[in-house]
Amino acid sequence: MKKIPLLLYTYLLTEMLAPFFAALLVLNAILFLGRLVPLLDSIFGLGIGLADFVRIIIYITPALLRFSIPMAAMMAVVIAFTRMRGDLEIMALKAAGIGLVRMLPPVLLFGLITALLTLATSTILIPKGTTAMNQLLLHLAKEKIERGVREKSFSEGLGEVVLYVEEVSPEDRSWRGVYLSDLRDAANPLTVIAVGGRLQADKASGLATLELTDGSLHLAREGKTQTITFERYSLEIPLQYPTMGHPSRGNMTQQELLARAEQLGPEHRYYPTLILEYHQRLALPVGCFLFSVLGLSLSQIGQGSRVALGVPLGLATFVGYYVLLTAAKSFAENGQLPVAAAVWLPNLIFLILALYLLRRSALELGHPWLERLIQLVQEGGQRLGHWRRADTAREGDDR
Repeated sequence: MKKIPLLLYTYLLTEMLAPFFAALLVLNAILFLGRLVPLLDSIFGLGIGLADFVRIIIYITPALLRFSIPMAAMMAVVIAFTRMRGDLEIMALKAAGIGLVRMLPPVLLFGLITALLTLATSTILIPKGTTAMNQLLLHLAKEKIERGVREKSFSEGLGEVVLYVEEVSPEDRSWRGVYLSDLRDAANPLTVIAVGGRLQADKASGLATLELTDGSLHLAREGKTQTITFERYSLEIPLQYPTMGHPSRGNMTQQELLARAEQLGPEHRYYPTLILEYHQRLALPVGCFLFSVLGLSLSQIGQGSRVALGVPLGLATFVGYYVLLTAAKSFAENGQLPVAAAVWLPNLIFLILALYLLRRSALELGHPWLERLIQLVQEGGQRLGHWRRADTAREGDDR
């Protein structure tokens, strides 16, 4: 029985860690900007402070990690083994009788760890982060309305509902002397006069509820005015605030997704969306594991080339996976493919690709068709660059 080369495995794992964290940092920064920019107007319109902005960053991060961890894992394996190949360390190991198959266990362990991180992010952190994010934005929207309600002035921060408050308590923000005009139904305007009131926000429904006490309600309808006195009256107004993710599924756990899908039934139009979300959260971690295995093979492609091809091939592979996944999801939503089969189909294809490339790399059979394709792309790029330089030179001569 061969002794496990722990020193070698530890060395390979440490070689993958540094590029993994570097790639994770860069990818998260790029994805974060892309996610935050559409929300900036709404977020700053809520008047948030530094502490709340940091909380928003924390709540957004899990949604980014679901995509950044798999890509960073692939890049880590590719970069680590590409560097080792460039420094002839791979050749030295092979000369010592250690082939790619003997180097595979630390890659499998690394892929398993990153896959588990992706699984925890998809099934635990994303629902919690989405819920916390929406609750925070709802709270900020409520605070904005409360700040806009000032004593002895009309507030128009509630859309077509105009509010006037005679006195605002500094302790609990309750109101005294309330006048309210509800113009949302222009044909039947509503006027409310109350002794007291306060604002409540329902985090589950995203509604602002005006709780009014001891007053009268005046309703104009078809040229007639109706007056109703009340001890307690509630008026619900939708809060306008940016949401993170799909409001109906982003904050659901796996069990809640299945329960909601079972409640709606297979014939409901929203049923495939829930099942897709459920399976996607499980399929992406498996894809992360496959990316790590693929990274080992991709780093060995183009042995005779002076250019490291692993990184661009890794990026192309990652993009291809998500293009295939998006297309499969589209077919499933249209009823052309079973939902579960559509989500897991890209993983099956990439599993076959990973085994194929790993076998050829381990046996040093090469990848002639892939290397020929890469060569054609490089030659096309060189010709395009030559044509551009020629065009630039002609433009210079014409001047």
